[in-house]
Amino acid sequence: MKKRSIAPALLASLTILVAGSWIGAAPAMAQASRRREAPVSKDAGTVEAIVGAYYASMGHAPDGKPDFERLRQIFLYVGMIIPPKKSGGDDFAIGDVDQFEERYGKAAAARPAGGEVRGLILHEISRRTDCFDNVCQVFSSYEARYTANDAKPFERGVTSLQLVRDGRRWWIASAAWNVEKPDVPIPAEYLPRP
Repeated sequence: MKKRSIAPALLASLTILVAGSWIGAAPAMAQASRRREAPVSKDAGTVEAIVGAYYASMGHAPDGKPDFERLRQIFLYVGMIIPPKKSGGDDFAIGDVDQFEERYGKAAAARPAGGEVRGLILHEISRRTDCFDNVCQVFSSYEARYTANDAKPFERGVTSLQLVRDGRRWWIASAAWNVEKPDVPIPAEYLPRP
């Protein structure tokens, strides 16, 4: 009777399992190291600074794009960006900064040749902040214009930012926003006080 050894099969299975776990974890580890090894930026020192950096990073000139690298420096590597649902849509387009950049790139590539290219200038008009130690909830009302010279905003809305502090700096854990509509105005408590 011939003896069969299970050692080679077991070793091969374990090798595949270990390699698979390393491959699966590699993107998260790469994101974590890319985003956390940098020294603490001035954008992350205070709640005021990180909210300002968020708006500055999301805005861009007509021939530009959001500053995705700066966004990576202020969002947790697992931080979520949640734009409003599209009209008639069932799902939110939830993603991290990398997925947000990918969606932005696809939308920019899908623009018709010679079509109008618009910028995005965001201006915070009011803020309500509630903090407890290392966590903050910020409701930030904004106006959006295509250029800094536009007399009126094309959009207003409220952004909800969840912030966490790791002892050295602030991080954005999530950013979700909604746009004002004729039947859903921004509530008075989120507007500038006269």
